[in-house]
Amino acid sequence: MEINILGIRHHGVGSAINTVQRLKELEPDLIIVEGPMELMESIEAIDLKRFKPPLAILTYNPDNLKQSAFYPFAEYSPEWQAFIFAQANKIKLLTADLPLQFSYGIEAKKQAEAVELGEEAEEIKKPEIEKFPLPVHPRPLEAIAHADGYTNADLWWEHYFEQKQLVSAAEHFEAVLSVMAALRQNYVNGDYHENELREAFMREAIRKAEKDGFKKVVFVCGAWHAPALLSYKEMKKEDQLLMKKLPKKKVKTSWIPWLNSRLSWRSGYGAGLDSPGWYEHLWKCQNDDGKKWLIKAAAVFREKEFDVSTAHVIETYRLATSLAAMRNLSRPGLAEMDEAIVSVICMGDDVQLNYVRDNLTIGKNMGRVPADMPKLPIQADFDQKVKRYRLQIREDEKTYPLDLREPRGLEKSIFLHRLSILEIQWAELQTVRSKGTFKEVWTLAWQPEIMLQIIDKAIWGNDIEIAAQNYVNNIAENSNDVQQLTQLIQSSIVAELFDSVDFMISRIEIVVSLSSDVALLLEAVIPLIEISRYSDIRQTDKAVLLNLIHNLLSKININLPTACYGLDDEMAIRIFTLVTKLNDVITLLRAEELIEDWLDALEQTSNEVGVSYLIQGATYRILLDAQRFDSLTVQTGFSRALSVGEEPMHSAAWIEGFLKGSAMILILDNTIWNILYNWTYDLEEKIFDDLLPILRRTFSNFSNNERKQIGKKAKEGLGVDSESLTVFQPAVNFDPEMALTTLLSVKTILNL
Repeated sequence: MEINILGIRHHGVGSAINTVQRLKELEPDLIIVEGPMELMESIEAIDLKRFKPPLAILTYNPDNLKQSAFYPFAEYSPEWQAFIFAQANKIKLLTADLPLQFSYGIEAKKQAEAVELGEEAEEIKKPEIEKFPLPVHPRPLEAIAHADGYTNADLWWEHYFEQKQLVSAAEHFEAVLSVMAALRQNYVNGDYHENELREAFMREAIRKAEKDGFKKVVFVCGAWHAPALLSYKEMKKEDQLLMKKLPKKKVKTSWIPWLNSRLSWRSGYGAGLDSPGWYEHLWKCQNDDGKKWLIKAAAVFREKEFDVSTAHVIETYRLATSLAAMRNLSRPGLAEMDEAIVSVICMGDDVQLNYVRDNLTIGKNMGRVPADMPKLPIQADFDQKVKRYRLQIREDEKTYPLDLREPRGLEKSIFLHRLSILEIQWAELQTVRSKGTFKEVWTLAWQPEIMLQIIDKAIWGNDIEIAAQNYVNNIAENSNDVQQLTQLIQSSIVAELFDSVDFMISRIEIVVSLSSDVALLLEAVIPLIEISRYSDIRQTDKAVLLNLIHNLLSKININLPTACYGLDDEMAIRIFTLVTKLNDVITLLRAEELIEDWLDALEQTSNEVGVSYLIQGATYRILLDAQRFDSLTVQTGFSRALSVGEEPMHSAAWIEGFLKGSAMILILDNTIWNILYNWTYDLEEKIFDDLLPILRRTFSNFSNNERKQIGKKAKEGLGVDSESLTVFQPAVNFDPEMALTTLLSVKTILNL
């Protein structure tokens, strides 16, 4: 049997050109391509007329999706060209490498051992490296590149094997084999153990081909492996020992569209590629000396409204070719093109080169897989809905504004919300500054791993709706967090998973029946009240939801006075924030009886001894605004809170709770103004300095206009009805200098 080893660089244009040429010359009866045998299931399904690279074969362990890998192919990948050649000429095709069933099994075994041994697992590998008779190099090609004066091994390879055209393809691969053989005689690759096992399976594939009677075999593999495959006869015994009793795991594969930007990934066996758009150009325009590339670059700049003339392009080309000649290159490479573009077109500003890098050097190209390819049911449902709603799967972001009053807009919204529930990270809901709930704006940006996320959710159902419902029900069933359950209800309503809503409502009822934590109950009921607003747009039957809200409010009203007793500062602020927020949203229910019960609970809380001063001040203000308390009651409460016997810090907290972001009561009510004025006047200087941060925080929440009015009022002193406040009037021996100091302090508080 004749065996021909074609050592290539994955995604190498020169390698692809020479591979095609060599295959034509050899006319083999079997082509073997480096890659796990499991890839064949997907490769055999290829219809070349309907597939559009870049593509990738997604491989995964269905029992553990964390074990997965992508095997990407561009049009200019030598492996892809080998596939095309085999199909077009009806030649038998195989893939050969360490099977993924063993690869995943070995990985799982190592992880289990690491868990068992702890930190010692990492140390076990270190002594093995020292046994090698040759130096270990993480990337041996760098050694020969550095010896030749190159700082970068990729540039060295690019110069000698991708750009430079030798006399023939046969000579090209002989040179590759010679270089790699020399390197393997002097260095050990850092991935030696993995490569040793991989090469054993590759050699086994050659031996099997010989046994099956093939006469002329071509093996397309990574250049480093090429010399090792020639010893397939001599290494038989060693290989069989290596391949014995390897642990196994399940493996499944699927074709997915790939992106130019993701060709830089070093996933599977694919080497990273930083400039896929450039290589695509080299493949399609093999005789281009740089002119066509620069014309494309000029078009990119013109789209960005840069003034690029024909003269610019000509001068850029001249500079690029001059740089190539100085560097002993047959034609300009990407580095020469970029340097010339920066110098001539960008006037030395390399930031502007990013336009070319993003749109041309990398490119926005995305592959295409036929819709009728074998898929999991949930994948098929996803694709069908994407097509139905005319959503575009593309790498760059696209924004979709949706009007939920329109049936199609509502359907799209429901679909995207269900994807969000399933944690399929394709669509992101943007914040919209709009009154009402009828408008949504979504941003969609595709990434290849999203397909893995879809596959991951296949266990929950055969379509997106059923999977989302089962998935969210499972989360709810295992959750005792009322806040999380409330958020799930909100997500399920907008995704129209109404059976899940009913289930989660029952879960919340069970959880809250065992809890009297008012803060927890407040955190649950506030978003539920806000959710009730969606009933018209989302066509939700909110009877069950309102019943839950009523039950939660009843429990809050009973426990609120006790819950506000003896709180530390952090908890007081938390309850204060929740109480004021609930008071703001409870009116959305338009239920007078519920509102009255809520106000009754606040009134009881306001009169309880030991209630946090911050919360007590807030209750007085809420009850005043609701006309439950008249001005005299509020003035009495204000006077008591700011009386001489109270701790100044408590008084300041009461003021903060009472004012809660609104200064109009101080501006309009002179009685309350005078109480605050006299209290401030009587404070000792040191105490005033201590209270200043609290007072400043309170007043900083007022609008600029409110602060100006308060400043003006402070200059005038007491209000017009000050004669009625004999208890709080200044002493007869009024000190103007002290008054001026007070006014300056008030000005500091108001930030005027």
